[in-house]
Amino acid sequence: MTHRASQFTARAAAATLVIVLLAGCGFHLRGWDLAANVATATVLSADRVDITRDLEAALRQSGVELVAAGEPADVTIEILDESVSRRSASVSGQARVAEYELTSLVAYRISSEDGPLLGRSQARAERSFRLDRDNIVGSSEEQALLEREMRRDLIEQIMRSLNRVTEQATAEGAAAETS
Repeated sequence: MTHRASQFTARAAAATLVIVLLAGCGFHLRGWDLAANVATATVLSADRVDITRDLEAALRQSGVELVAAGEPADVTIEILDESVSRRSASVSGQARVAEYELTSLVAYRISSEDGPLLGRSQARAERSFRLDRDNIVGSSEEQALLEREMRRDLIEQIMRSLNRVTEQATAEGAAAETS
């Protein structure tokens, strides 16, 4: 066996050991188990908002049943606005853009049948990337990839907010019932 092959084998064994140890201790990537606090949800949004489908998919994946607007739901998530902006972050010696900064914003609010759970809030994600003038297609693909990552970040922020406010509402409801 060559030295390079033995190094690869050792690294593969170490990676396997780490995975087994992490699996054994109960580690897993963060998911959303909202079903304990939220059985049904409605997502409302303006026509120009693109994040709605991804948010609905995340809710379904977390065990929440989506219901149409107007039907009774445990929570309603209103996507009020979504925007993506790009600005130059740095310039080269020839006074050309060398780096761009992308910013995605989503304004939303969360309510239940009993009233508002979370007033108008905003999720925000930012990324920067270098502009490669020799590879404009590659720079465009990198921008598209970063926009997808930012959308996932925005959905995670909304899901964390939803999880937090529904846990609080559930705890407050349980406290009210015991007193």
